[in-house]
Amino acid sequence: MRKFNITLLLYLFSSLLAQSNTSNFTAPKKNYDTLRFKLQPIQVVGFLNSTNPIITPFSISSLTKKHYTFGQKGLTLGESLRSVPGLFIMNDENFAQDIRISIRGFGSRSAFGIRGIKLFVDGFPQTTADGQSQVDNINLSFIKSAEVMRGSSSSIYGNASGGVIQLFTDPYPNKRQVKSSYSSGSFGYRNILSSIANGANAHKYFLKLSYKKYDGFRDHSEMNSFNINMKSSFELNKSSTLNVHYNFVNSPISNDPGSLNKDQVVEDRRSARVQNIEYQSGEKVLQHRLGISYKLKFSARQRLDIISFYTKRVFSNKLPFESGGQVDLNRSFWGMSAKYGINNYLFSNPVSTIIGVDISYQHDMRLRFNNLRGERGSKVFDQLESFRNSAFYFQQTYLLNEKINVIWGSRWDNDKIESIDYYLSDGSGSGFTSLINTSPFIGLAYLVDKRMSVYTNFSNHYDTPTLNELSNDPDSLSIGGFNSKLNPQISKSFEIGSKGHVNDYFYYDIAWFNSKIDNEITSFELEGSPGKTFYRNVGKTQKEGIEMSLSARVGKNVTIDLGYTYSQFKFANFVKNTTNLKGNRQPGIPQNILNSNIYYLNPNGYFMIAEFIRYGTIYLNDLNDQETNSYSILNLRAGNEYKIFATRFKVHVGVNNVLNANYFSNLRMNAWGGRFYEPAPPSSVHLGAEIIF
Repeated sequence: MRKFNITLLLYLFSSLLAQSNTSNFTAPKKNYDTLRFKLQPIQVVGFLNSTNPIITPFSISSLTKKHYTFGQKGLTLGESLRSVPGLFIMNDENFAQDIRISIRGFGSRSAFGIRGIKLFVDGFPQTTADGQSQVDNINLSFIKSAEVMRGSSSSIYGNASGGVIQLFTDPYPNKRQVKSSYSSGSFGYRNILSSIANGANAHKYFLKLSYKKYDGFRDHSEMNSFNINMKSSFELNKSSTLNVHYNFVNSPISNDPGSLNKDQVVEDRRSARVQNIEYQSGEKVLQHRLGISYKLKFSARQRLDIISFYTKRVFSNKLPFESGGQVDLNRSFWGMSAKYGINNYLFSNPVSTIIGVDISYQHDMRLRFNNLRGERGSKVFDQLESFRNSAFYFQQTYLLNEKINVIWGSRWDNDKIESIDYYLSDGSGSGFTSLINTSPFIGLAYLVDKRMSVYTNFSNHYDTPTLNELSNDPDSLSIGGFNSKLNPQISKSFEIGSKGHVNDYFYYDIAWFNSKIDNEITSFELEGSPGKTFYRNVGKTQKEGIEMSLSARVGKNVTIDLGYTYSQFKFANFVKNTTNLKGNRQPGIPQNILNSNIYYLNPNGYFMIAEFIRYGTIYLNDLNDQETNSYSILNLRAGNEYKIFATRFKVHVGVNNVLNANYFSNLRMNAWGGRFYEPAPPSSVHLGAEIIF
């Protein structure tokens, strides 16, 4: 390994030397096609550094304006991301638990929030060092577009990168612009937005305020939140820019109705679990997030990006049980990242190189108290948890000839996880572990012609347990502690695919993938602690699947998007309580997902959108003896825009779940007592208006 590292570093050094003399550089005179060989100024954002996705040998889905800005409620990311192949999204009705997103099965273990995938907004990480992502701070009306990398990407993004979601906010307008909007709908939905922005000068700014309120379909599911999003850009000179982003969220109420068993669902779908009401289950959040980025362009071929960020999150919740059922969490998360990119030629062929370093530190002060039916009892847990990461990585793109593009690279991570137990009356729960991981990858794309390619890639991916997962030890006599038996899961992934334009009207993307995972982390509950989630490693699993998408322009203003996902996720080696579960499907993921979206977008402002999605059955436990039925969802939206002099006025209306399907917005895997189900609402209506001047 040491010899390999030295050889690799020497190669990188020689590559950079070969590319460094840009001032006197003359490109080789070869008759290469400019579509494939003209390198644009590099964008140092990991895999997404190519202006032409056809030559990128990875599965990347792009979402644009039509997915985000046309008549949506703007409550959760699922409204826009649900149509992406390979993604499965749940829990967009329970705001105390937050939305759950999985990409090719990575992230499905999460009992709440997002695990196992990375999330960024304008390049700033929304995922903590230990792999947790919360999106309650993201104002969805502020999002303009997104890119989703469907597949392992630890080689660039490190821990918990089973997939990557990059969100991009609204661009600065060319002149001062003020917006205000109001939306309302079924089950007490309200959404009030106001913004002011100006991008006409060297100093650009964008400020957006929002207030959301939702009573919810089920009892005890109310939420409200106030959000501030601000960004500002300073052009220091022709070659450098300073960007400042600030985000604030205050969500004082997010109640948790809990999960029900089958009999309770039949009796009353709107009901909350009795214990959740008795113990006043729910959460409140206060968070500040500040990010600063500096971009320096040395020349047309060289660029340096530096970012720094700090997040302060104050969180408290009440869980539906007494022992340790109230949690106070005080989190600090900060980090820095530097990326240097250079474009040039090596051995007469175009080459692009990125090298980068990341440093991040997460500090969680976690307290637990007994929950005396909503009142605070005695303190039973006092623990400081920390996660430190330092990493170095590189990525290189090399065009071997007119047809073949190769991307390769690796990342080296050093993670230090520590827990210090300050509550010693029930024994010490302190623990420490240090992890070193190497994540290589390689991908190759073959251009069939200018507009179509076939590709393949191989990558390693690792996923550590989160601090919250480590703090719940099922074998401990104390309330919490440090679960030293919970290990990182390691995966090796292989993919083959093809994508391209058939003509000016059709774009397709098809991929087959296979991932083999050691020590897969899954969730479960214990009889003595119903409602409390624990985690364990389950040996080996295998994830295999096919993803297909087609976008077709079938009329002047009409586009149809079709998508299909087939997922075969099985336990390859898992013995549970002497029962061999080899061959069983991993719970929580449907085997088949089919979606179809039709967009009519008139340039004069009128739009109609129909979204249809069909989900197959979902197993609810490791034994595969409980499952849901298949179900279909149809959503419709329409709206128009009116112009009165320089003022624009927009109106929209939407109907969700037009077919009135009885389905579940969330499912809790391996829940004790058969409490798997969180019912989704029936048909609902929302409408809104916006004024822009």
